[in-house]
This record gives sequence, C-alpha cells and structure tokens, in this order.
Amino acid sequence: VYISIAGPSVEGERVKGICIVPAHDGRITKLDYQQAIDSAKRLEPPAGRITLLHMRQPSILDNKPVGNPVGQQGRRLEVSFWRITMEEGNVRFRVSMANGMSITVRDFILASHAAACAVTTDSEKQGGVCVIDIGAGTTDWVLYFKGHILCSGSIAVGGEHITNDLSIALRISRETAEDLKHRFASAMHRDQDVNQTIWKDGDKSVGDQQFNRGTITQVSSLRYQEILSFVRKDIIVQLEQIFSGHEVKLDQNFLPSGVILTGGSANLADAAEAAQNIFGVTARVGIPKFDNSSLQKSEYAGVVGMMIAALEDTPPVVRRQKGFMDILRDLFRF
Repeated sequence: VYISIAGPSVEGERVKGICIVPAHDGRITKLDYQQAIDSAKRLEPPAGRITLLHMRQPSILDNKPVGNPVGQQGRRLEVSFWRITMEEGNVRFRVSMANGMSITVRDFILASHAAACAVTTDSEKQGGVCVIDIGAGTTDWVLYFKGHILCSGSIAVGGEHITNDLSIALRISRETAEDLKHRFASAMHRDQDVNQTIWKDGDKSVGDQQFNRGTITQVSSLRYQEILSFVRKDIIVQLEQIFSGHEVKLDQNFLPSGVILTGGSANLADAAEAAQNIFGVTARVGIPKFDNSSLQKSEYAGVVGMMIAALEDTPPVVRRQKGFMDILRDLFRF
C-alpha cells in the first residue's frame, strides 16, 4: 500500500550534495554523480523527524542546470533534492495502522504531487506550474519547475473554514452552511449579489429560511481569497530560501502554465478567477485525465493521482502485464 501524506506536519526543504570534479579530463563520471547524490542524502533531518522522500531536482554543473551530467565537462557538480520529512510519531502511527491490518507499506506519496499527477502534463511541469489542492481542513501545494518539484508546502486552512464562517455569520447549523456553500457561495463577491434573495429549501414554506446572497458570497470570498493569499506567501518564502540572494517574481514568466486548483473547494464558483487575481497568472480548475466521467471531478484528483503515482513506481515488468489505463479501469469498474 502507498500512504498519502499531507498537512502542516509534512515539511519540505532543499538539500544539496556537491562534488568537485577531479582534474583528470574534467568530465563527470558515474562515480562523481553518485558521490554528489550520496552527499545530499546523508544530511540528517531535524530532531524528531523522519525523511520520507527525496524528490530529484535539476542538477547544476558550473552554475548551469543540466539533465544527466554524466559525461559532461565541468568542475563543480551540485545535485539537489526536495526532501520531505514528517514527525516521527505521526509516521509510526500510520505505518502501525497499516501493519495492524496485515498490510505492508511500500512507500509514501506527497498528496499535492499525487493531485498534480492527475491534472498536469509533462510540458506544464517543464515550463512551470503550481498545483493547489484545497481540502477540508488543509490546503497543500506543489510547484514544478523544469520538470521537477521545486518546492511544496501546506497551510492549516481549507474548505471547512468557509463552512464554519458561513455558519457563524448566518447563525445556522454547519449542515445548512455546507449546503448553502455548495449552491450559492463564490470565491468572488459581486455587487449584484446583494440584490439576490435566496431560500434554503426553495419552496418558501413554513420553516424555509431566507438569505441574502451578497452576505454569503462576501463571507465565502473573503476566506477563499485568504487561503490563496496564504499559499502565495508560503510559496514566496520557500522561493526566497531556495534562490537566496536572487530576486524571484512569482509571475507568468516564472509560471507560464499558471495555477491549477484541485480538491473539493476548487468547485466553488469563480475559484479560478480568484486564483488569477491573487497570483497574477493564468488559473484553471484541474480535472483528472480519465475517461470515466464519474471521476472527472476536481475532488478526485488526489485519488486518481495516487494510483498514477503508485503505478509509475511499480516495476516495469508488472506494469507491462496490463496497459496503464486498463489497470485504472479495473479499479473503478462499477
């Protein structure tokens, strides 16, 4: 089994290994490359945390990014990874839960990366794209650059906070607030919303409740845009650490493929427009690339992506027994 990891307890940081190439012919050998990799992976995580993943980033040869450095000429090779760590107790709890059901944990998969696997293309990752997975209690994000994960993060705010805000502002139950959120809330507040009166049940019978849509969209848009603003600030902090000493602008040049929203809260009306305004880049709602229409919803991006990521990690001999899409169809045959 593969375990999805997400939330503030999951932390990412860049680790780097360096190899100074011996002055023979100045070309990178496999041994040089492996030494740089080993140097990066030897770095210990902070106390009380366990390293779960090392996600490869572009190698740097003499201050220039390269693909496979072996055989290329240069003097200084840097190999970087985006390292994912988690609190030791949290990891042990998850593994023991699986082991208690006689299930062996094969590996961990970053939830935001899984969602990205379902909604992005290789060309989007190569150019630069940010996937934001807005869940119930947390919002996880991952940023790709030159085909690799550049950084990732999580904030402890999600769709449930929108529901809670509506419940408090309108003095209604959470169940009613959740229903109104799905039907009438928006990530953008518009002046014409103030002139709209809506009914909870719609039949205006005894017990039905009347609300002003302007109040609903004002509350929901404030929280939604706050979530996106928190994510943007988190990304900038990460980029400033990675590109220390260099100015990095989070704009269309840096993210030509823009922002992709996934998760249940990506379905909120005008979500893509709000993301475009906050980030200043193009934005869209990510729909899993799958021919089963029942799974072509943003809230299923993480689930579909988990299978894609797991199958990509499966040994080729196993994968060739069936086509990739055939395996997914078998899993979702209703």
